[in-house]
Amino acid sequence: MKSTDKLIVIIGVVIIVLAAIGIFLYRPVPKEEEKRTEAVKTYAVTWTEKTGYASPDNPDMVAYDKLFKDIPYSANVTISQYNLKSVRFILTWEDDHTYGLLRKKGLDTLTFEVTAPDGTVKSEESVGNGTIEIVFDNINPVPYVDEIKANSSSEALDKLQDYYSEKWKDQPFKVNVSVKVGEKIFRPLKRLLDKGNNFTIEVEYVYYEPEIGTSSVTASSSTSEMTAMKAMSLRERMYPIFAYPGFH
Repeated sequence: MKSTDKLIVIIGVVIIVLAAIGIFLYRPVPKEEEKRTEAVKTYAVTWTEKTGYASPDNPDMVAYDKLFKDIPYSANVTISQYNLKSVRFILTWEDDHTYGLLRKKGLDTLTFEVTAPDGTVKSEESVGNGTIEIVFDNINPVPYVDEIKANSSSEALDKLQDYYSEKWKDQPFKVNVSVKVGEKIFRPLKRLLDKGNNFTIEVEYVYYEPEIGTSSVTASSSTSEMTAMKAMSLRERMYPIFAYPGFH
């Protein structure tokens, strides 16, 4: 066999060997690995204050001061909300039985009392009429997280639930309203007619709710590794083989 023919055969064998090695080294990216290589986003988190409203579970808002037995108003207020910041109770009333032209007489005294879930009691009095406000503030601080990593905005919101506070969520506030009639007992007819008073109670609460915005995008480590692998040439992939002393 001529030397040129031998050279052609050797080159052909080398090409076949290199092709076989290339086929052996090639591996398609599995579907699960493709999912893992998706870019991870970093979402900026802003906690905003939202307002909600609740109602006492007893709609019959009246308190009685009878001659022999007082019947105060009582109710519970339950708020099903995470991240409570504050709760405000607003009572409005006006004495419905008074007399006197220049100076009102027989003014009733109303006492408004609210007990928080932790046992804290706040109470205020009002004579004749007015608006009483009882506020429980600083129930929960603002959640401390200001950014979160996730593949989507919905996933980011789901992850943020791990930072929610349940303090006083679904725990009742106890409300009590009592009335002391101002009409004197020596005026029995007027005293019997003035049995108590009606009023209204509104409950307003403030809570923290997260809002997110895309801050930056970072590739996961598996993504970087796969990108680097795709960028490598066949020679670079086979370098360990060529570098082996026995290959030469």
